[in-house]
Amino acid sequence: MSAAAGGALLVGCGGPAPQQGGGGGALNSEELAKLLPAYSPVEYAKPDLPGVNGSKAGYLKFPSTLVDAVKEKPLSGGEVTVMTPTFWPVPPGLGQNSYYDAVNERLGGTVKFELVAGADYAQKLAAMMAGRQVPELTVMPTFTVPPRFSAGVGEVFRDIGGLIAGDTAKDYPMLAGIPTAVWENCVYNGKLFAVPFPGDLFAEATFYRPELFQSLGVDPQVKSFAELKDLCAKVNDPAGNRWAVGDIFRTLVRARGDKGDWQRDSSGKVVNHIETPEYAAAIRDMRELFDAGYVHPDVVAGNFSRLKELFASGQVLLHQDGVGAWHETLEQQRPVNPDFRMSAILPFASDGGKATYPISNPVSMLTLFRKDLSDDRVRELLRLCNFAAAPFGTSEHFLLRYGIEGKHSTRNAEGSPQLNALGAKEITLTYGFISGPAEAYAHTQFPDFVREAHAWHADAYSKQVKPITFGLRIEEPAELTKLGKQFEDRTNDILRGRASAKDADGLAEEWRKAGGDKLREFYDKVLTDAGR
Repeated sequence: MSAAAGGALLVGCGGPAPQQGGGGGALNSEELAKLLPAYSPVEYAKPDLPGVNGSKAGYLKFPSTLVDAVKEKPLSGGEVTVMTPTFWPVPPGLGQNSYYDAVNERLGGTVKFELVAGADYAQKLAAMMAGRQVPELTVMPTFTVPPRFSAGVGEVFRDIGGLIAGDTAKDYPMLAGIPTAVWENCVYNGKLFAVPFPGDLFAEATFYRPELFQSLGVDPQVKSFAELKDLCAKVNDPAGNRWAVGDIFRTLVRARGDKGDWQRDSSGKVVNHIETPEYAAAIRDMRELFDAGYVHPDVVAGNFSRLKELFASGQVLLHQDGVGAWHETLEQQRPVNPDFRMSAILPFASDGGKATYPISNPVSMLTLFRKDLSDDRVRELLRLCNFAAAPFGTSEHFLLRYGIEGKHSTRNAEGSPQLNALGAKEITLTYGFISGPAEAYAHTQFPDFVREAHAWHADAYSKQVKPITFGLRIEEPAELTKLGKQFEDRTNDILRGRASAKDADGLAEEWRKAGGDKLREFYDKVLTDAGR
């Protein structure tokens, strides 16, 4: 998802900052290919549920035997400094953490983490870049990209392209197994600056709890907006502390046939989706749900901090969240509520016709290398990233997520590993944030999740639409980056009744006058130069 300056409006949640440069620019796929590793997929465990025409594979059983994908220790001793975000309690540090000891022994060196709370990460990263005081490796989530990052990236971080581009990537087979579309997001100013952590083509879904809908006798798999309204009317019960929906605005935007941030109309004119009648219709759709009282009061008030909790407790029945929240929520809830289930409604079209889903750039985080590092040191750190990217079925993948079997984790009767008390205390995604393998559903402790998520992803994959900008690495002019927040606020005003629903039709003209026409000129040139 991106900001409204680029088109895709975010209401009530954060998203990646616009890529800010001077005058802006772009590289097309052919130009990017010269900078990126040659793709060579790796597979160490045969999936139980193969991908459908390219969708994610699924694993229902954990392999009894694991493969050592990395034969030699990646590091040659000494210490590596890494900064990563943390979205959970900080684990014990070096010297007090047997998980760190075990991983560092396998790596052949000591990784020293600076862990920064996710909520503070953007501010910390911006300050460190400004002072040019960064560790050897800096993990940057896509939602924490500092202002004017493109303008300063080369002053703080180094170009690694010459050390991994093309067939050179054979020295790092796990990194070469990351799809090219993921690597494309590591390029700034025509240079490769980072190693990626893959994300999902489909950024989010609208979730529901099957057991609650079964108890209500209602099928949540709607096929139109009319059916969604009927569903809301049946399940909404404020007196019983239950509301039909939380924030599902972006779901309704997609249901109206959103084609991504930008498109060319029938005349060839470049159009931002905020200018389309479908976007205005999505605003009116969501406003209907607000006006009918189907939206939880926290969302009405603009408070989104408790949405996960409200969904888990059954106070919100339809909850829009990132696809990664699916298994994360199960991991949190199943230990305390074994009957807790979670699934997702299939993408639908407002008019009941053919549904579409515009895909997103498939990257979650980037790992950047400090500017003063020598080529030999970068190669060593690339070996560390290669280790972190080992896929399901390898001993490396197991070690980073479950530690030492019998010490940090045990296998259940079906053979799936589970963290014990020590593992839960000591293990978080630290090493695992440095890079990651290509996406797959490998949470074998939740076979119901694997089946349902695999089916949902295959369905969404069949409905995917590639935005006209997909595969282009675009950096927008810095002076136009405030449009996103401005029109997020304007949309929120309309949705919550602080402005008339009729104002949805005037947003397009407001956007044009506020700088949208200048941004259109920029995108028209970018797309024309790219042959689109």
